[in-house]
Amino acid sequence: MMTTLLNSIMIGFSNFPFFAVLLTAPILLIQFIHYKKINLVRIGISYASLLYALCFTSLVFLPLPTLSDAAKLSTYDIQFIPFHFIADIIKESPFRLNDIHTYLPSLFNRAILQVIFNVLLVIPFGMFLRYCSHMNTKKIVLLSFALSLFVEIAQLTGLFFVFNGSYRLCDVDDLMANTLGGFIGCQIVNRLEGFIPAIDRFDIELKPSKSTVPQKLSVR
Repeated sequence: MMTTLLNSIMIGFSNFPFFAVLLTAPILLIQFIHYKKINLVRIGISYASLLYALCFTSLVFLPLPTLSDAAKLSTYDIQFIPFHFIADIIKESPFRLNDIHTYLPSLFNRAILQVIFNVLLVIPFGMFLRYCSHMNTKKIVLLSFALSLFVEIAQLTGLFFVFNGSYRLCDVDDLMANTLGGFIGCQIVNRLEGFIPAIDRFDIELKPSKSTVPQKLSVR
């Protein structure tokens, strides 16, 4: 599992330079046209968001099935029982409440790692929305839910019917874990707001103020 995750992340990193160059002009134009200001921190976060989006896409959709595996796909599978991950953890994890030696090994169990991963996956999304867009908690939770729902529908439909069946399981527990991750990301920024400057503090005006514009001399 960890090898697959690391490979997907590396795909995101390897594609980042190409997309960074491709999207540099749009990123700068947004600064000039929308904000009428230049903000190096916002630009840096824009590139970080791009890297996150590439890694996120790779993690949730890659690797794609091989041609032979794709030919075997014929059903659209969904796990729609909430909190089914608890049964998976009980079944697969070595965790025993009365045995402290099982605590650490349980953290590396597939069922537990999957839940942790799905929460961590959307934490940066919630942080970006809160810090850069000043969205409230309700909007961030709804957008996190919408993002996760998009991913789960794509997985359920075999990447929107590109494949004749699901090559990844659509799971309602993933939907809940992703939404929780967005909420946690929002709360992290909320807790740090008293210690970090607002992003608008880094704005640099592009137009000179009126007081700095020299006045024309009148001719008599």
